[in-house]
Amino acid sequence: MKRILSAAAVAALGLSLFTACGDDDGGGGSAGGGGDYCKDLKSAKKNLDTIEGGDLSSLSDTADQIHKLRDEAPDEIEDDWKVLSDGFDKILDAFEKAGLSDEDIANLQNGQMPEDVDMQELQAAMSEMQDLGGEEFTKAGDAIAKHAKDECGIDLEA
Repeated sequence: MKRILSAAAVAALGLSLFTACGDDDGGGGSAGGGGDYCKDLKSAKKNLDTIEGGDLSSLSDTADQIHKLRDEAPDEIEDDWKVLSDGFDKILDAFEKAGLSDEDIANLQNGQMPEDVDMQELQAAMSEMQDLGGEEFTKAGDAIAKHAKDECGIDLEA
């Protein structure tokens, strides 16, 4: 989770971005909403792993899951999820400004540049997205990963 946002942005353009979220034994902790948080975190991890593997077809779905996790998160990590959620929103907004649909984003890594993409906006988006890997996001990702392991038995950094 250390560079989840910048990782998603880079993966979308065919670079190696997702650097976290490894295997887990999945767990049942009862953090946030009687276990829904841990269950939903485990489910979201599967999408994050898919994106890490280069399949960006679930980028919007993953952002939706991150929003849900932000809303379900226990108080002690709620702000950390907000940091990640806001970052994912910036990524999706930046791609939208460049004229990229979800399908276009997934096709970029295969070298398929849409005809109507605004290259200036795409460059600006990439510049903005690189900024998302800063200290604030690293700290948020670390806090979420520690909490996930401690409370849910999910190892996001394996």
